[in-house]
Amino acid sequence: MNNRLHNYFDRTRLERIDYFRQLIFLAFTSLSIVLFGLHLVGSYGLAIKSALACSACYVLAAAVALIVYLFQGPKKLKHILPVLLVTLMIIQSVRLLILASMGQHNAMLTTVNITACFILVLVACLCLLPRTALVCTSISVVAMALCCRVTGSQLYSQLFIIFGMSNVSATVFIFVANKLLIEQQMELDDYAHTIDQVLHVFNMSKTELLALLKLAKAKDADAVYDRKLMEQLDPKTLRNIIKVANHIEHLQASRRKDMHERFPMLSPVELDVCRLVEQGRTLRDISNILGKSVSNVSTVRGNIRKKLGLAQDDDLRSALLDNK
Repeated sequence: MNNRLHNYFDRTRLERIDYFRQLIFLAFTSLSIVLFGLHLVGSYGLAIKSALACSACYVLAAAVALIVYLFQGPKKLKHILPVLLVTLMIIQSVRLLILASMGQHNAMLTTVNITACFILVLVACLCLLPRTALVCTSISVVAMALCCRVTGSQLYSQLFIIFGMSNVSATVFIFVANKLLIEQQMELDDYAHTIDQVLHVFNMSKTELLALLKLAKAKDADAVYDRKLMEQLDPKTLRNIIKVANHIEHLQASRRKDMHERFPMLSPVELDVCRLVEQGRTLRDISNILGKSVSNVSTVRGNIRKKLGLAQDDDLRSALLDNK
């Protein structure tokens, strides 16, 4: 029993759009069987043999599609739905032609049957099946045009204009929407592929990488030591981070010592600012690196200039490099 369930769920791994199609398919087939089944038992509609035969075919097609879906699994739904919708559109179009040829020009009855055709086109559109929508629209338009020709009724002409334009508009819309969705999906797939490559290169999980980035980009000094984030990191990653941090600290200490020997009159903060100025960092860059405000860094730069005895038009970076 467990193996059967495992095999079934292996067959039914779906994309998100397929879950949406499942919901529409199950609701649509169930309603079709119920509504047209009620017509078969005489609850509503005309008790004409040809119309009842069309309803029987409608119920049979919906029931067969539902059975195939249950046995083959949801992955086959992309093939089941187009066949079902085109079959039902043919059945519904035949019903329209039969009623028209028999002189059944009741406004309510005709409108209901043509609306049923339009619903099939809408279902195809909602399921993102543009080609199926196009086929169903073509069948529906041809059937309504033939009904107009057979009857010469003004009612059919008016319904042909209204529903014909509605069918065509819905079909054009779903072609455009489907193209946009495909382009968006390609961008998302490319983005997901890039993320997978980054995770592969760093040999990390998404949770671990996000924790590392949050720690690295923390503005508050206390946030760098966030225990919850550090617990999400792999022990090996933590060891590597500590090694890198120690190496960076050693380099900075060496540069700070060298800078102190050159400018003994400057404070540790002023020496850090000098080091970054020498590297060509902007005021905003320095404020981000040291975790200080731009105005605070600007004040420190002013103090450095005073201690070095620089004139107002002297360049601080050039002066520092000249004293190297």
